[in-house]
Amino acid sequence: MEREVVESVRRLRDKIVKIDIIDVIILRCLSEGANRYSEVEMCVEKYGITLRNALANRLLKLRERGYVTRDDTVYVLTDDGRELLKIIRALAAP
Repeated sequence: MEREVVESVRRLRDKIVKIDIIDVIILRCLSEGANRYSEVEMCVEKYGITLRNALANRLLKLRERGYVTRDDTVYVLTDDGRELLKIIRALAAP
């Protein structure tokens, strides 16, 4: 597992930009199957966060950074988004 994390970091080191906990929660919601805007919104609210108008901007920022794609009304994690979540999970592991 450590080798996978190191390789993930190497592949993403040039793409990783500052993200915050809300971005991580959005990525996690997408990884758990929330694909439509309203589903992502409800999932984020389960964490006690109400974004209202800011969710659209957050999703756009994640798309511009290459972590999320959008096909009509469906949002999907990219390979880079999944790799980033692996790194975050590895760093958060006890």
